[in-house]
Amino acid sequence: SIPSIPSIPSIPSIHHAPPLHADPSMRMTKMKERRSKRKYGRRFFSSYLRCLLQITVYASMSIAITSLLLSLFYLEFEEYAPPVPVRPSPGPTSRPSAASIATAEPEPKPEPEPKGPKEPSAPASPLSLPPCMPNPAVVVVAHNREGYLKQSLSALLRAAGSDLFQIYVSLDSPGDYGRMELAVGGAVREYMDGSQAADPGLKFLRMRPRSDTAFERSGIGRISRHHEFALEQGLQVEGHSHLIVLEEDLVAAPDFFSLFVATAPLLEHDSSLFCVSAWNDNGMSGVAWDPRRLYRTDYFAGLGWMIKRSEWAGRLRAKWPAVPSTGWDHWMRLPTSNDNRECVVPEVSRTKHIGDQGVNVKSGQQNIYSRWAFSGAGDAEDGGRHFGDLSYLRRDRYEEDVESLVKLAYEAGTIEFYTLESWAMIAAKHQLWKNQPRGTHRGLILVHNRDGTFKVLADKRKAADYLRPEDAWRPNPDAQHVPGGRGESCNAVCSKRGLRCDHRELQFSNTCERMLRAFPCEAGCGHQMGYEIPSYVVAPNERTYRQCLVADEVASTCQAQHPITRRLCACLPM
Repeated sequence: SIPSIPSIPSIPSIHHAPPLHADPSMRMTKMKERRSKRKYGRRFFSSYLRCLLQITVYASMSIAITSLLLSLFYLEFEEYAPPVPVRPSPGPTSRPSAASIATAEPEPKPEPEPKGPKEPSAPASPLSLPPCMPNPAVVVVAHNREGYLKQSLSALLRAAGSDLFQIYVSLDSPGDYGRMELAVGGAVREYMDGSQAADPGLKFLRMRPRSDTAFERSGIGRISRHHEFALEQGLQVEGHSHLIVLEEDLVAAPDFFSLFVATAPLLEHDSSLFCVSAWNDNGMSGVAWDPRRLYRTDYFAGLGWMIKRSEWAGRLRAKWPAVPSTGWDHWMRLPTSNDNRECVVPEVSRTKHIGDQGVNVKSGQQNIYSRWAFSGAGDAEDGGRHFGDLSYLRRDRYEEDVESLVKLAYEAGTIEFYTLESWAMIAAKHQLWKNQPRGTHRGLILVHNRDGTFKVLADKRKAADYLRPEDAWRPNPDAQHVPGGRGESCNAVCSKRGLRCDHRELQFSNTCERMLRAFPCEAGCGHQMGYEIPSYVVAPNERTYRQCLVADEVASTCQAQHPITRRLCACLPM
């Protein structure tokens, strides 16, 4: 038999833990540990999510606040620059920056930037300023016609060389500032959007009434005061070397600035000139065709004109009239105002009059200005070189040329004579300004024929030095210029002295120089219309009190009289 093998006690496996149910206390402990781990895990995960959410919210708020601050910063310094105070001389003014003009209306929503290469910015100006013109400016004088202002400013900004001039818009109607500034903003935005150009840097000038007199409130008074204000601000306060004055109802030609840049050296070197104007009073389409031709004239044209700072500071500023009887522009035409000097004007105007309502233009009269020739865009990009050598406009050279033209006109039979009394008929014949002779040079008007020759219109009185003796009217050496009493006619004045009044001689009394010899003229010389002119105002209640008045539209008569004036009469022996 096989002996039995003794039993071996069982050894616990090292790979298997004893079952949980083997020890109940151990089972409970393990369950608690597992629950505790799940509980703290959920808390940790929940805390983690909350922190992540808070971080996200705070980051979003920070980005939004930063964007808002940057936007405000940009608007403040790029589009809403605060006004810079200007010294109130002669009236208060403030000058917001150009960009603030461009944001006067709500900003359009930004459009996505197109893909591909960007369009090039506007080309640099073909003009360059001469050394005598270091710091020029242009001011647009405006009242309350925002439509005209927008058109005027749009054309001005597009003109070649506008970037070389500081541009101002001067306003004189506080109640209309808002809508006028909106019009300016629209013009600036259209210019910037259309040309891809930078901010043109426009600035505002704001005039407030100096007094509440009836004359200050009148159209003539307000316009005169506004021009004085604009000239003072641009030339004296801002210190610009040259200032172009443009009115809100004038549109500039593409080569508008070229004209002024080309002629600035003439103002610098010829003391017989005091201004350059973009307007030709005789520039109707039928008689004006050469855009390169310039003239000298002793009849101030205005309508887009330029003077130097020294002209304002040294002459006109001290003389500017408190009460220009028929307007500041008529006053500028007086020899006592311009010191017998002249202006340069183009044959073809560089401004176009678009207004059909205003102080000097009534509704329905716009067709008058539609007859004027206007320069196109053909010569705008050559930097003003199309005007050529302008030495022919120097006084001595010009006089030689004019004398030669008169001589040729005599030989060719193309000279025609006129007087103030016969001007209306001559003007109608040649399609010229009918009210009075304008654009004259010492009594001469040159009409440029298409073949290059000139027709000469000559005033028998004022152009006598150019004419043959038999055609010239000169003062009678026997004439006596006699001051009359208040309300007296020249017939009565001459009759008291045993003399007779001569109507032809009366026009030789019709000058500021002659009036200053006869009367004190404490309030200066002024322009007026009337058959009793020239005369001296003696009624204290008249706004022209103590002015000496002369006329250029109607011829004096011997029988005319006025209760507020004293006449200067021309008397001859019986």
